[in-house]
Amino acid sequence: MKYAKTLLFALLLSAPGCALTSKAEPLSVRYFTPKWEVAPRAPDRASADGPRLRLGRISSSSHLRHPIVYRSSEVEVAMYDDRRWTEKPEEYVRRALARALFEERPLVQAVSGGGPALDIELLAFDEVHRKDGRAARITLHYAVQDDRTVLDAQSMTVDVEVRGDTDDPENMAAAMGAALHDIAERLASRVASRLTTASPGEAQAIAAP
Repeated sequence: MKYAKTLLFALLLSAPGCALTSKAEPLSVRYFTPKWEVAPRAPDRASADGPRLRLGRISSSSHLRHPIVYRSSEVEVAMYDDRRWTEKPEEYVRRALARALFEERPLVQAVSGGGPALDIELLAFDEVHRKDGRAARITLHYAVQDDRTVLDAQSMTVDVEVRGDTDDPENMAAAMGAALHDIAERLASRVASRLTTASPGEAQAIAAP
């Protein structure tokens, strides 16, 4: 009886022991940066008395961090275990907007003082799985406001189809880069137009189209 109990105990230990003592394959994590290739545009240099704008707070939804997010429906998101962005998505948005606003358009970048500020909330930086393929999606909400008034506010979404092998994460990163460029250009054009046509200190909100 004692021998039987000892044998049973040894068998119970040996089954999970194999899994516990064996070395699992290490997770190989790959890191990606959204890149894009576009024709360079001639910068429209700002004059000293041009419209001033401060690039304010850029925040993002709590699930948008280094892991790459994908969605297969409008209500469910998940994250890849082995795919990461090299930086938080909001940092890519900040650099893309700074270039589009202040290097390519006649806006003066203000770093302090009064005047309008542009605040951004990044809502989606996702790989979207569809029946007919995959797309990179960026959604953000922006507000241009001064100390008293919201001059302009709107949400924007850009989808760019993933070209080539949709299972290749490099193709997805390229599509995300194109989406990032597209939404930065659209937002910069809108903000520059609003600030150029608005009179200084304008007190009323500018209606969205």
